[in-house]
Formats: sequence, structure tokens, C-alpha cells
Amino acid sequence: MDTICFVMIRRPTLSGSPPIIHSCRQLHRGTGFTLLELLVVLVVVAIMVSMAMLSFGVLGRDRQAEEESRRFWTVLQQAREEAELQAEDLAIFVASDSYEYLRFDSRRDEWQVIEGDELFAQRELPEGLRFRLRVDSRDIVMKLDLPNRSDKDEHKKWPPQVMVLSSGEVSPFELEIEREGAPSMWRVTALADNDLRVENRDERTPWGPILQTRKPKDDKETRVSSAR
Repeated sequence: MDTICFVMIRRPTLSGSPPIIHSCRQLHRGTGFTLLELLVVLVVVAIMVSMAMLSFGVLGRDRQAEEESRRFWTVLQQAREEAELQAEDLAIFVASDSYEYLRFDSRRDEWQVIEGDELFAQRELPEGLRFRLRVDSRDIVMKLDLPNRSDKDEHKKWPPQVMVLSSGEVSPFELEIEREGAPSMWRVTALADNDLRVENRDERTPWGPILQTRKPKDDKETRVSSAR
């Protein structure tokens, strides 16, 4: 609480009242922010912006989405090789923010979670990222989390969506990784010719391969084939 005083000077009167009058009043301070509080808020905002810039990239390239796309693509390649070498069928179930690998048990005639293998361990996306899956050009309804495979009814209700067959074939799919509130910039695809790709796009360019298992066709070959 602050005190402020006023001094008022007026003309002398016939009654002889004093020409100078002192008046003091107490003022109540408002509930505004102090300079220190404002500085603390600015520091917190600066830290949050810095973290967002690190995760999204200086040029708008979402590094977390890129890393997860590359990881999914790398493990999928190894899964394809494993399926061929072991002559067994594998598959992937993708939930909204996680995924798991399964192995087909021919004796039980069912898919089973692969346990005890770090390569095929269940994985979860970092907070703020989510999957969008398309199979046969259809959007797949995503389960929010991985199913409880010990529950037989739930196990049957949620079969895997992507197949990795013992022949080395991978069923075609498009798996986009997007950040909440923003369009997807990274995706993993399996094409009909069995080419596995990591693709990227931005506001100015359409989807294009960053990594792929098949060598890209040479421009000369493309021109020759198109001329034919």
C-alpha cells in the first residue's frame, strides 16, 4: 500500500484561512505482474520454443517423424530378410501411436507376438506423433493402443494389417507419421514391386523417395521405356 500527498495553494480569504492545504491519501496497488514475474514467463516461453524448434527442425523438417520413419523402414527390411531365411510368415499390427510384430504359428493356426527378440520388440511413437495407415488405398481404422493378445476375443478382433511373407513379399501399404495439428511430412511405403521406401514431402513438393530398397531407374532407361 502506497501513500501519496497533494499540496494545494489558494488565495487568502477574509476569514483568514491558511493559503496552503496539505492532503494525504493512501492508494492500493493493483494486482499486476512484477518485472521479475514477466522475465520468468519470457524465459519459459523461450525454452518451449527452443524445444519445438529442435524437434521440428530449423527448416520445418520434423526430425522425430523422420527418425521414426527410418527406424520402421530399417526393421521392416530386416523382418523381410528374417522371413525368407527362416521360411516363416511375419506381420505387423499398427495402432494409433505404436506397433508390434507377430509370427504365424502354423501348428496353432494363429498369429503370436514375437517375444524375447529385441529387433521385433513393441515400439511406441514419441508424444505428439501418430500413425495413419492405408492398405489397398483404404484408410484403416486405428486402434488407440496395442491389443491385449492374451484376450482371445480381442486377439481375433485385431489381426495384423501388414504382411511380411516367407517369400520375401511385403503387402503394399502407406504408413504416414504425422504430428498432431499438422499434415504428415514423412511416410513409409511398400509398393507392388516390393520396393520399400521412406518418402518425404513439403509445402512445395509432392511425396518423393529418400530411401528405397530398389535402385531408382536411370533417366535414360525411363526415356527409352517410355519411347517404346
